[in-house]
Amino acid sequence: MTKLNFTLVKVLFLTIPVFLYGQVSFIPISADYTVFQMNDSLAYVEFYVSFFQSNLQYDYKDDTLQASFENNITIKDNGVDFKNITHNFKNTITDSTKINRYSQFYDIFSIALPFKHFTATISVTDNVSGFSGEYILDINIPGAATVFSLSDIQLSSDIKTTDKSGKFVKNSLEITPYPRKKYDLLQPMLYYYVELNNLSYDDHTQNSYSINYFVTNEHGDTTKTGATKSKTIAGKAQVEIGAFNALSLATGVYYLNIHGEDIKTGVTSNSRKRFSVFKPVKKKDTTKQLSVIDPVFNLMSIDELKIEFDAARYYASKREKDIFDNLEEIKAIRTFLTSFWRNQDKQLEAPYGTGREGFLKLMEITTAKYGSSMFKGYRTDRGRVILLYGEPNEIERHPSTIESDPYMIWKYYSLNGGSNFVFVDRNGFGRYELIHSSYYKELQNPDWYNLIKN
Repeated sequence: MTKLNFTLVKVLFLTIPVFLYGQVSFIPISADYTVFQMNDSLAYVEFYVSFFQSNLQYDYKDDTLQASFENNITIKDNGVDFKNITHNFKNTITDSTKINRYSQFYDIFSIALPFKHFTATISVTDNVSGFSGEYILDINIPGAATVFSLSDIQLSSDIKTTDKSGKFVKNSLEITPYPRKKYDLLQPMLYYYVELNNLSYDDHTQNSYSINYFVTNEHGDTTKTGATKSKTIAGKAQVEIGAFNALSLATGVYYLNIHGEDIKTGVTSNSRKRFSVFKPVKKKDTTKQLSVIDPVFNLMSIDELKIEFDAARYYASKREKDIFDNLEEIKAIRTFLTSFWRNQDKQLEAPYGTGREGFLKLMEITTAKYGSSMFKGYRTDRGRVILLYGEPNEIERHPSTIESDPYMIWKYYSLNGGSNFVFVDRNGFGRYELIHSSYYKELQNPDWYNLIKN
């Protein structure tokens, strides 16, 4: 079993409440490959796969969170299996805050293949959730070149020199693959690696080569050009690396082109790689154009306003709670609630009104399912959990028995990689109390089963 190695990508994003997004039932993955020269009959082919850490589900075991998954590549020749390789990984963490939504896991399969056409299916399977993702590549491996030529271009998220060994190391360079090929705030810098083969190396003559890169758009127009470099040939094969800020380009699809020439022979070679750029459009701040009081609150009585914030306290900071508790005039309360919900939208980076709209929908659920003439639905334990995390993905119900009170287990697949909430009806009146949760922000009682026994 291989130890998991995540590459953390540092970004400046506000944290989005867990109940607003959930783990999908498949794992979106990115895959790519690069062909390098090896010998007269085989090519050295690297296959890359990446996906975001947040798409894994973590299982709570022995006071730790554990993820287990496998990456597989199946190469077929005319529909017949030619090569099959599986990499198994496991990751254990003690703190759920270490699950970074924007961290990516990278893996590589290095395979020697003959010169022909293949199809490669790369898959990722989460052993905890059972979810998986798949990517199919058409691979065309041309014959070995006998004159100067460039290899395929490998796009990378980082390149640095190293004297260590590792699966991402070649020619004394640690090259982190970047199969996403999409450059944005997560990955603004484009790094590239290319190999030069069959250069005119001579022990007695100092020969040279020239190389430069340029970027073209989908229409073939050149949008960016790098300087042409001339270098001395030090061997039959050499490598070139480079980098530039891809966000200097507008949003769109591009091709990185690398052009090389062996000066002695005059033989030229070209290689290109497709990539895309996404630059988020700065949203216009419309809050300055909005009224100090949202008109919806002018239609509500002071009691209705107080009930709304009473339920929304689960989202409020201590300072916001203290401010509200000291408000008396209805105009001040309306102004406060307008500002409160607009701040919630800013934190979610969502359009105006999104936070309150989602809250009201959850309020309807808590009122319909858990409210009564005796108590508000949002004040029950189940109502509070729904307001904070949304409806559960699965509910496991256990009726009363001679040995235990009735209880239920709510399961959230995407909350912290998978979290459970245990509720028990102690008095038999249908008001279930929360006695344990595997989510770190909630009440935790590993011995909860003894609490439900009669």
